Amino acid sequence: MPLSSLSNFLSIKMTNENVNSTNKSIPNNLFYIPKRVIVALLTSLGLLILTVIQTNFAITNSLILNPNDSKDILLDDNQLPNTPPKVTWTSVELGYLNSIFYLGYILTHIPAGFLGHKYSATKIFLFPLLIVFILNLLMPLTINDVTSAYRLNYYLTGLVRLIQGLCAGCAFPSSHGIVANWCPPCERGRMGGFIYTGLYAGPVVGFFLGGMMAKYAGHYSIYYASAILGLIWSLLFVYLVYDKPTEHPTISEEELIYIEKSIADVKSLYVWALCCAHFARGWTFYLLLTNQPAFLNAFGFGVTENGTLGSLPHIMKVLVALSSGFIADYMRLNLLWSTTNVRKFMTCTGYIIEGTCLLIMCHVANPYVGIGLLTVGVGSSGLMVSGWHLNHQDLSPRYASVIAGFTAVIGTSAGIISPIVAGLLTKEQDLIGWRHVFTIASFVLYLCSLFYMIFASGELQHWATGTQREEKIRINSEK
Repeated sequence: MPLSSLSNFLSIKMTNENVNSTNKSIPNNLFYIPKRVIVALLTSLGLLILTVIQTNFAITNSLILNPNDSKDILLDDNQLPNTPPKVTWTSVELGYLNSIFYLGYILTHIPAGFLGHKYSATKIFLFPLLIVFILNLLMPLTINDVTSAYRLNYYLTGLVRLIQGLCAGCAFPSSHGIVANWCPPCERGRMGGFIYTGLYAGPVVGFFLGGMMAKYAGHYSIYYASAILGLIWSLLFVYLVYDKPTEHPTISEEELIYIEKSIADVKSLYVWALCCAHFARGWTFYLLLTNQPAFLNAFGFGVTENGTLGSLPHIMKVLVALSSGFIADYMRLNLLWSTTNVRKFMTCTGYIIEGTCLLIMCHVANPYVGIGLLTVGVGSSGLMVSGWHLNHQDLSPRYASVIAGFTAVIGTSAGIISPIVAGLLTKEQDLIGWRHVFTIASFVLYLCSLFYMIFASGELQHWATGTQREEKIRINSEK
């Protein structure tokens, strides 16, 4: 999508009331790209690359567990670049390697939230991701080239995964700090939805291109390609993204005034409702991110089919997530739904449909029907991007990164548990084991949806503002 089209995609068509309230319009210069659009694009792209890197090891998992069943991989010494890794790790051992990433991931959420709030959200977002990209270059070495004596390759791979998880854990809370500084309230659904769509576009790119590259360029090429893409992104982010609009040297006066007038600074049960929603997302998202290729192998798909068909659910999720921002803003601005009702509707609708599809999928033997159900289920969960994903900003824009760090700890704990559960239940790598895995996932979605429906809120909290004057400014801006 051209950048100018993206600008039009994210820009707001101001009503008369909006224009009167801001007293300034968005710059009319045809060639001016709003800086908040560039910030949104690069933040979303950073999250996308991070998720692509997480799919790299999922593809490795499937090749380790089923090297002889992957019909696109030739086990010939003359085609060494395309052969699976020369290790014999079990599903349980791979489950531990998946979980250790999320163990590191969970430890840095709260510190990153506080640091992003107190110092620089953009730096807390950028530099840990840079370390993730560099470490990804080492993964082929630790898996295949380091000696297996005393299981040294296994433990070194686990160490790299742990450090990557520690660094990756900074991305989600710090991204909320970026959104808080750059996203006007009236654009929150569209702009925030676009940014967090990057998380769910990652599996599309990672599984689809990863499967193709594993076949034609060698299995380890996916690690190198992801890392190089991340390093290029890092250079762009350094030169084009600033902490706040006031620090940007080339932002227009009109855009600066518009953002500053729109954004004013502004543990409850509402936060716990957020935690619950985040836990449900963590359970299913990380389960599929780490185990989807292995699950599709149980249907007999080769590595290329695995990547192509496996990307369909995530393509659907991206499309739904992008649309959800427009739907949420339409509900708030045109249908006059309260923010609370919009957040509850988007979150619970997505989760209930996903849970139902996963439950039905447990009793399906046809692989293409299974892919269809997975596509509908995972795709519908994209509605949550304009549901609980933006709820941190509703409760407290000032402390959004801190709240995001706290809820992400709860959510990522699911990323530690679900791969281990999957590893234990799928030792035989058959469909019966996967039925148990997805039945558990569906009930997690149902229970968390119920809790969120009862206890969530989209209203600004009394503890979220510094003074009564700031609270009044914020409420008037929202209205």
